[in-house]
Amino acid sequence: MPLLYHQPFKAIYVVAELISIVFLRVPFWIAISIPRSWRPRPSWSLPRSVLVHALRRYFLLNHWVGGVLKAPDYLALQKGKDVNGVWVDSAAQFVQGPILEKCKKATVEFVKLPGYWYIRKGETFDANYKPSKTDKVVYTLHGGGFVSFSAHPADPLATIAHGIIKECTTVKRLFCIEYRLSKWDMKTHTTHPFPTALVDAIAGYNYLVNEMGYTPENIIVEGDSAGANLALALTRYLLENEYPNLPPPGGLILICPWTDLSLSHVKPGSSALPTINGDVLTPTEYGPGTSYYSIRSYLGPDNLSAASSDPYISPSSLDLPKPSFKNFPRTLMIAGGAELQYDMMQTLRNRMAEDMGDDLEYYEVPDAIHDFICMEWYEPERTTSLRKIAEWVRR
Repeated sequence: MPLLYHQPFKAIYVVAELISIVFLRVPFWIAISIPRSWRPRPSWSLPRSVLVHALRRYFLLNHWVGGVLKAPDYLALQKGKDVNGVWVDSAAQFVQGPILEKCKKATVEFVKLPGYWYIRKGETFDANYKPSKTDKVVYTLHGGGFVSFSAHPADPLATIAHGIIKECTTVKRLFCIEYRLSKWDMKTHTTHPFPTALVDAIAGYNYLVNEMGYTPENIIVEGDSAGANLALALTRYLLENEYPNLPPPGGLILICPWTDLSLSHVKPGSSALPTINGDVLTPTEYGPGTSYYSIRSYLGPDNLSAASSDPYISPSSLDLPKPSFKNFPRTLMIAGGAELQYDMMQTLRNRMAEDMGDDLEYYEVPDAIHDFICMEWYEPERTTSLRKIAEWVRR
């Protein structure tokens, strides 16, 4: 692994970088953001422009050092105040066909995983709670490029789950599975590559249906960024395999979905290579707003060509014949107008709409950055979007 992944080099570099951000970069960002025409988006306020610059730098730092902060993972159930955690059994009995063969190739093990419940204010947590036939639940799959962040309620991305459970008055509970993150040693070895995350997502869904007793049509699968990719893969898998006791969910919420891990949308004039970087993600030669580390970690034994040929990995790849979205449940897709991934989201939108018609609802927030819903300072767009989700869930 890179030198900066190891202590004390990691700590020294992080401290030096944070000092440079506070004392050198922030003053510079303020100066270049004073003229409105110099801001990444003229509609942004000066504070928003500076925050976007700062977050972009932080995300780069997070990648360079293999994570600034240590996050909870699948190895332990992390306890804490108002943390409602449970252990979830594997669902090996529901893994078959080509996905099972890929599991064997990638040496995927079937293990128990932590899962965390988010409970609406005024409700109490009960691990043995039995839902009624009308109880709705949101099943959340967090983002992070398949290599970072966590299902834990204290995670930075957990603000999405907290926001949904706050605004959706028709939902009392939300569940998030701690799926295994992919890793790469920067040489030849990968840990937990595809389809590990999909196998874990199946386990969490099976827990809701066959252990908790939720009616599948009352389960709404929500994912942001890479989590939205995973939500689509889970739904595709359930539709293709038609398990009588594990039917597909009743709805999908796709927030800023990252659905092209190939290079197909990286070309002159695309949103992936903007003249002025107006997103918190950084364009690279390897993909729109992504890093080679994320892509290589997730692909595992396969090579980059798998990202162009597998609808479970890149359903919006331009190199892939349009995959079918027939019989997909009703879907709400949310996108930001300033995202590097904007073009791939439009491809996904068009492909889904062709098969789903009015069952796909698209909601775009002008000049919004990637995953803006997880940023509590991104107002009023964040709250407006959460209320859009709540209104859609109520239908």
